[in-house]
Amino acid sequence: MKIALITLGCPKNLVDAEVMLGLLDKSGHQLVGDPRGADVAIVNTCAFISSAVDESARVVERCLELKRSGDLSTVVVAGCLPQRYGLETFGRFPDVDGVVGSSSFHEICEVVNLAAGGTLPARITEPIFVYDHRSPRILGTPAHLAYVKIAEGCGNRCTYCTIPTIRGTLRSRDPSSVAAEAEALAASGVRELNLVAQDTTAYGTDIASSVTLPGLLSSLGACGAPWIRVLYAHPSRITDELLAVMGAEECIVPYLDVPVQHVSRHILKAMGRDGGEADVRSVLERVRLRVRGVTIRSSIMVGFPGETEEDFEELLSFVKSGLVDHLGVFEFSPEPGTPASSFGSPVDAAAARERAERVAAETRLLADRRATAATGTEVVVLVDEPSVGRTAGQAWELDGSVLLENIESPSGDERCATAPGEFWVARVIGGSDFDLRARPLRRLSGPMR
Repeated sequence: MKIALITLGCPKNLVDAEVMLGLLDKSGHQLVGDPRGADVAIVNTCAFISSAVDESARVVERCLELKRSGDLSTVVVAGCLPQRYGLETFGRFPDVDGVVGSSSFHEICEVVNLAAGGTLPARITEPIFVYDHRSPRILGTPAHLAYVKIAEGCGNRCTYCTIPTIRGTLRSRDPSSVAAEAEALAASGVRELNLVAQDTTAYGTDIASSVTLPGLLSSLGACGAPWIRVLYAHPSRITDELLAVMGAEECIVPYLDVPVQHVSRHILKAMGRDGGEADVRSVLERVRLRVRGVTIRSSIMVGFPGETEEDFEELLSFVKSGLVDHLGVFEFSPEPGTPASSFGSPVDAAAARERAERVAAETRLLADRRATAATGTEVVVLVDEPSVGRTAGQAWELDGSVLLENIESPSGDERCATAPGEFWVARVIGGSDFDLRARPLRRLSGPMR
């Protein structure tokens, strides 16, 4: 059958989609990019917050419209939405032909075959499954970069979060499986590995193994990938051992994604998280001290129940300090079933939106200042597409890009192109919004930092 798979949401969800594509391809199906004219469309949904549920619903409905018009035969809803809502998914979308939750995506071939045959298959189980290095994958990223999901689920139980309900408790992959996958990806030409999990710093704490994230990173140093990036690091688990490994291993890029969510002590306590502003600052300052040239990314939430103007001003002051280089800001979403959804003292939606806009404006100012400070310096750039790349301090599709301008050969007598997957030294000549502009100087073949 001709099968189109549309995936939504986070990189962890993308990895699930890549495994589904690999399984479908291995079973002999033809993978196509457009659901129009396909036999089957699979929508791999996100349901982390209400806005993600709404987006998933819109995409499912567009596929169902194609089915009603005769341009598509079968629609399967996969991923987090059916995992969260179970068989209610059929009630939301009466014309859907089958559902498979994020716990059972490895059964996608059976679900597709049954759905196309006219039954209404539903595969939604308790979250237990974790893919491994033997799972076939077809990358949905550019060929030179990939995500490696080192664990599934989360045990942090933040009061606003649906992830433990959807993805289950922490389940770390075997270290040898992660290493085998990393080596295979590097051998296939992948230049950058992005390690992901709901909480990467919790890796290994649930299994009978002495290998936690620092040990895993040390073992991956020999995998052959020039860049390895760590995303989703919980601030309470950033140890000196982890920072020492990051500073010592040449292939571990000096970049750390640390979602802090807030700095007000009583808001953090209500969120089910520890500490306050001094603790958050201490962690991030320690990261800067131990990892030379590090770039820190974070995310924060505004409008959490009980957040006063004083709490927000404390948070805004933290943002203005520039301790974080890249920042995502989110408005609180009261998700049914989470403790925070029933908390009192809700923040008015308009006030929350205004606070988010103030933070966003500040991040733009900080980005402009960083671009000005970087002008004239030389940076190493990994090329993602001709004339567009990223520094080690820019994660793909998160932190902006480097726009490569006036590309000339070192001799200056002929034009030379940059190709995806190449590393170049470039001189920064300015910045625009969150992007940098730079002029390539020479292609690298040695160390990439």
